[in-house]
Amino acid sequence: MIKDVTRRDAIRVGGVVFVSGALGALQAALTACSSPASSSSSTSTTSTSGTCVASTNVTRGPYFVDNQSDANIPSDDVDPSITERSDIRSDSKGSSGTQSGLPLYLTINVSSYSSGACTPIANAQVHIWHCNAQGVYSDVQAGSNDNGADLTGENFLRGYQTTDANGKVSFTTIYPGWYSGRTVHIHVKVRVFDSSGNVTTEATTQLFFDDTVSDSVYSANSDYSRSGTRDVLNSSDSIYGEESPALLVSLTGSSQTSYAGTISIAITSGTIYA
Repeated sequence: MIKDVTRRDAIRVGGVVFVSGALGALQAALTACSSPASSSSSTSTTSTSGTCVASTNVTRGPYFVDNQSDANIPSDDVDPSITERSDIRSDSKGSSGTQSGLPLYLTINVSSYSSGACTPIANAQVHIWHCNAQGVYSDVQAGSNDNGADLTGENFLRGYQTTDANGKVSFTTIYPGWYSGRTVHIHVKVRVFDSSGNVTTEATTQLFFDDTVSDSVYSANSDYSRSGTRDVLNSSDSIYGEESPALLVSLTGSSQTSYAGTISIAITSGTIYA
C-alpha cells in the first residue's frame, strides 16, 4: 500500500476507543513491568528487571501492516503473508532473503494489570515490526521510506506470536537500525480475542534501547554503515518522551556477537488503543 505520510507524521497516526461503554479519550492506559535504563559497554550489557509500573499507549506509526482486518483501525493495511513466526528476519513474501544485522533474541512477557499486580495473559497475539539495519521498513511504499522504493513485495522484520501459558513470546530478529527523525525503536501491538474472534483488548506501544548500546552496535557492525549520523536520541524523541516510564529493553550480550533482550508489558484488559 502506498502511504502518503512522513516519518514525523507517525506521532499523529492512531486512535483510541474504549470498550464496555467507557468514554473515548486521547490516551489509554498501558502498564509495563519495565526496568531502568540498561547499563552498557562495547562488549557486554546486563540490566535487571523492575516492578509493575504505569505507562501509556503510543502511536502505532504509519508503517503497521496487519495479518488480518482490525475494525478498530481505519483503512487497516492487511497482508496475509505476515504469519505467526518466531524468526522474523527473512522475507517470506519476496526474494530479498534474510536481513543482515546483529542478532537480537527478544522475549516479551505480556500481563494484565490490575491494582498494581500483573497476571500473565495466555493466547494474546503480539505483533512486532521494525526497520532494518539501514533504517528501511518492508511491505510499504512511502516517500520517507527508502526514498520511496516500493517494498510492498517484501515482509522482512514483521511477524507475530501467540503468548504461552506464562504470557511469553520470543522473537529472533536483528538489532534495529535508525532513520532520521526517530530514535531506535521496535513497534509492538498486543491483541486479545474472544471465542468469536472479536478484539476485546488492544494495546499499542514502542520499545526502546539504551543510546550507548545502539552506538556500540552501529560502530561494531558494518551492516549498519551508512552516510550521515543519528539526529535523534532517546532524550529528544517525542514518542520516547510520551512513555512514562519508557519501555527500555533489558539486554545481555555483546555488540559484537548478539544480544538477548527482555521486556514485560502489562496491559489494561477491556480497553482498545489501536
